[in-house]
Amino acid sequence: MKIFSYFLLVLGVLCIPVFALAKTPNDPYFAQWSFEHTGVYKAWDYSTGSKDVVVAIIDNGFDSFHPDLRDNLWVNNAEIPNNNIDDDNNGYVDDYYGWNFLDHNNNPRPNVDNLTASQKEDGVFNHATVIAGIIGAKGNNGLDGAGINWNVSLMNLKVIGNDGSGDFGPLVNAIYYAVDNGADVINISVVGDGDEGPLQKAVDYAYKNGVFVVAAAGNNRLALNYSPQYPVCSDVSSGNNEVLGVSAIEESHHLAIFSNIGSNCIDITAPGVDIHSTLRFSPTNGLADSYSVNKGWNGTSFSAPFVTGAIALIKSVKPNFTNEQIINTIFSTVHHTPNDDEKTYADLFGVGLLQIDKAMASISNISDIQTPAQENVPVDSTLEKMSVVLVSSNLSKKELVANKIQENISDFVGIEDAFLLQDFDGNFQNITLSTDSDHKKMVKFFDDKLSLLNKIKINLEGDYDLAVGYINDSKNINYSKDLKIVLAPKFSSNIYLYVFDINGNLVNTYKKDSSHDGVSVYIGDGYLDVAYVKGYKTYVEILDSNFVVLNSFETNKILVGQIMSLDLDRDGNNEYILASRKNSSAWIRVFSSDGIESYNINVYPSSYRKGFNFAVADYDLDGNLDFVFTPKDSETPLRVMTLSGNFLNESYPFAGANYGQVFTMLTQK
Repeated sequence: MKIFSYFLLVLGVLCIPVFALAKTPNDPYFAQWSFEHTGVYKAWDYSTGSKDVVVAIIDNGFDSFHPDLRDNLWVNNAEIPNNNIDDDNNGYVDDYYGWNFLDHNNNPRPNVDNLTASQKEDGVFNHATVIAGIIGAKGNNGLDGAGINWNVSLMNLKVIGNDGSGDFGPLVNAIYYAVDNGADVINISVVGDGDEGPLQKAVDYAYKNGVFVVAAAGNNRLALNYSPQYPVCSDVSSGNNEVLGVSAIEESHHLAIFSNIGSNCIDITAPGVDIHSTLRFSPTNGLADSYSVNKGWNGTSFSAPFVTGAIALIKSVKPNFTNEQIINTIFSTVHHTPNDDEKTYADLFGVGLLQIDKAMASISNISDIQTPAQENVPVDSTLEKMSVVLVSSNLSKKELVANKIQENISDFVGIEDAFLLQDFDGNFQNITLSTDSDHKKMVKFFDDKLSLLNKIKINLEGDYDLAVGYINDSKNINYSKDLKIVLAPKFSSNIYLYVFDINGNLVNTYKKDSSHDGVSVYIGDGYLDVAYVKGYKTYVEILDSNFVVLNSFETNKILVGQIMSLDLDRDGNNEYILASRKNSSAWIRVFSSDGIESYNINVYPSSYRKGFNFAVADYDLDGNLDFVFTPKDSETPLRVMTLSGNFLNESYPFAGANYGQVFTMLTQK
């Protein structure tokens, strides 16, 4: 089967605009519209890259010894060059500078001997070198331009020839090689049709090993939802964001006329018109230009490396970020033009236009560890009788005492999640989730005076969302009288829910063939309300005790961090309240039972992306329930709004403290 690397070459003059930059390289041709419009210049204030990040460029081979690329060339230090021995026993002899999977040798650099005049004019042999320069041309060395990463390690893997075509077999082998030899992200700017089975397995292998695959959409104006191409569509059947498909825009931010479309395969968009970068440099063969000063390149082939370069830049400061964290960082910071037809918008642009500076800014103050679990605090109309008490997950004992927790102080240190339960006798219990000294989960039950009633050890490790309640069988009109503890993984897994009895024994798991990117759970009216993220969509399911799906809907308007169901308008039907997760803009979105968005609330300014929790209680004692929003940042106020989003009050209850997560607990008045 053939795969084709589609791109266009157009004539134009590289214009160098004037910018007010905080960090500017001394390279003469660093400035171009594509870098400005994706925020590259401001991103350099946060990082200019790291040699520890390895980017595999699977293409027609880039110019390994180009003056502006050679300092960023990946070398296989486990191999001794040119000794005709496979020193590292990886199956490839002398693969010191990468590998040529097309010709089965250790020289991936494109051969430009004896080029015809037509071949020089077409310039197909430049393809991978242009891509390499976008991602990682050495910055601030006074030569040519600068890549998105001034410092990076570029792995050179050749799978197609100078004519721009090749077979799937070498591509598949190159993906396995890249993963096995330490790549953090793989750029594939080739597309084609045919039998995608082995390619799908290779993509799965990369994903399961934490390696991103970024793929160009292709340039033949296809609707990929109906005419899929690969590898850009290789993750459609998997249910995971294993491939980030990139369409192309022009400077006006319109879709490039040549770009393929289709929301099944397109995840994001980036510049792909009039792109300037490094060229295959060989003066002895008449190739005296090392940079495309007077020729701009067009194609989705050159959009994909913008996303690849962004991932590499993120990895340079957050090397331990998971695939989920990086996807959330990139997707939550795009420029998304307001649009009444979101389906068509997603077909053209995915989640929106890549914004590298905003992505870097959003991670500048967060830890490399996995995003911690969010809280779920359920509500009841009788909460008017309750008072709000704030309990922090990591305040000192002195600070906890100051917040009215007078006894059993140690029981409130290290809280990871909290839930409020009303039992059949009408009594309220505050329930918390934490981690014990042996790294297992600990569930603690407190009465409405916050005195400890019971604690249960759960044989799980990691970050989870907590819900506790009575789960009904849909065939039984009566609620179950057996209390269940439910934990939902906040990390990628094919298990969506763990259900335990009141003694901590595992009684059931909700499992699917495909993995999610984080789950939130709530128990309301005797059923499980489950919200989980896959890619850039949130899926909501209402389940009974046997995991029978009673209702479901999906939305691409929010990446959920917390779900709650409540009859907000008191019409007898529950609404579903979805709160955005960390690294996303802070929104509450309210949906009807059929998945129609009723209204939304922007909780904090768009610049705030550190996450928040919410609860519902009668904060001002007027007989009406209110939203109580608690941020994960002591510099941001606790905020109270009515259920319709009207501002009521805000305060800084722990000003100056690093209070982490704050949970709203409720006590009897």
